[in-house]
Amino acid sequence: MRKIITQILSICLLFCLSSCSQKVNKNDVIEVFDALDRTLEADSGILNGTLITETENRNIIDLDVQFIQNGNLRVAANMDLTSGKNTIENYIEFYIVDGKTYLKNMDTTSQSVLENIGLSPNSKISVYNIFLDYSDDQLVSLFESSSRKGNVIQLKLNNKQLSTLLDSMGTLSISKGEITVTLNDEYIENIKLDIQGYFAYNTISSDLNIQLDCDILNINALKNIALPADLDSY
Repeated sequence: MRKIITQILSICLLFCLSSCSQKVNKNDVIEVFDALDRTLEADSGILNGTLITETENRNIIDLDVQFIQNGNLRVAANMDLTSGKNTIENYIEFYIVDGKTYLKNMDTTSQSVLENIGLSPNSKISVYNIFLDYSDDQLVSLFESSSRKGNVIQLKLNNKQLSTLLDSMGTLSISKGEITVTLNDEYIENIKLDIQGYFAYNTISSDLNIQLDCDILNINALKNIALPADLDSY
């Protein structure tokens, strides 16, 4: 009787362990990267995000970007910067409208033509997707596990693979990597990134902490962007 009970307990334990062990759901991974491709090619939208990087100092970038790129490229971007204890609101403002670029960095303003940055009014802002040439199996291999609740997918990165991908010199070691993506109508509505690790090169070494939280709103629905009234004075 004791032997039977032991066997039953062992089976239950194995079942629990296998249930708790999260594996990668290939379909979820492919869905995330398909949504990434669609989002990068969107005709319009708003990006509201915060990027935190921490090595020796803690740097926080708050970014607000509005873009329309459906034949007449228009962009309005604003960045606030916090470094250590110092915060600079409107650290950088950048605009594209009517084939011209406008830049304001604190009190310094400038304007130029769009062609000077390799774009035309009919261009789309090209964001290179480094995963574009990866096969489905290669994409899946980047992750150790995945979980899903409704339209929210969390992917835990393969730390060794990520370290190699980000730094072929071996100066970067990743101890934690997680991506949480919220999907909406086959596009990415929110993406969170949490990467922790250690950087060492020659005599320089530091802990590394990168966190990103970005909302992507009004995808393919934005009709106008917000421009300052004094834009012509730049």
